[in-house]
Amino acid sequence: MKRKISLIMAVTLILASVFSATGFAATSPKTEALLDKVSNSKEIAVTMTTGSALLGTTTDTYYINGDAAAYDHSMGFVNLRVVLRDGKAYAYFPILPFFYAQIDTGLIKIDVSKIIKSSVGLTKGITHYEKSYDETLDGKTYNVEQYNDGATVTLKFYYDGNELKLLSVYDASTKSTQNTYFEKIAFDVDDSVTAAPKGFDITPFIQTLIIGMIGSALV
Repeated sequence: MKRKISLIMAVTLILASVFSATGFAATSPKTEALLDKVSNSKEIAVTMTTGSALLGTTTDTYYINGDAAAYDHSMGFVNLRVVLRDGKAYAYFPILPFFYAQIDTGLIKIDVSKIIKSSVGLTKGITHYEKSYDETLDGKTYNVEQYNDGATVTLKFYYDGNELKLLSVYDASTKSTQNTYFEKIAFDVDDSVTAAPKGFDITPFIQTLIIGMIGSALV
């Protein structure tokens, strides 16, 4: 259960952990306002730094746009995109948008808003605000808001001004830490990002490869 708590918080932030630069009460923790904002958002884009590769920094970007969603995995100038909409999952390279593959997910419609509201509600119900303080990492000072799950999990949100940069989740029972680094967060998503691709369906030729990529993106 404790591991599920930390994973739920991480997934919630990955899907929609973003807040505007205005509208927060001075006495209210930024993270509380963040989660309230997330609950009512219809468009969200969250980019996370995941590592480095020969072709440059690797990033993952998650998009929510109404009832459609998308995922980008970028390695320098190489980018793979997976789009989920209308019961189908599409995969293609934006640099070659006229070739794509698809699978039928069996989902008629994804109620993204309901999923986010449920996740945020659960997150707020099992986490408790502890304190705020400044902490310096790699020579840079961040404002940290610390939460706990009432048991063994400690969650630390690192803010640079009004921008969330890091979520650090520590589980005392396993003595493990999971860090999520945020590069860019936005509340607007271009419709083209979550649109179904048009062109040549090459699924029959690379079905095994594409299904594997889509499966990795959905995990």
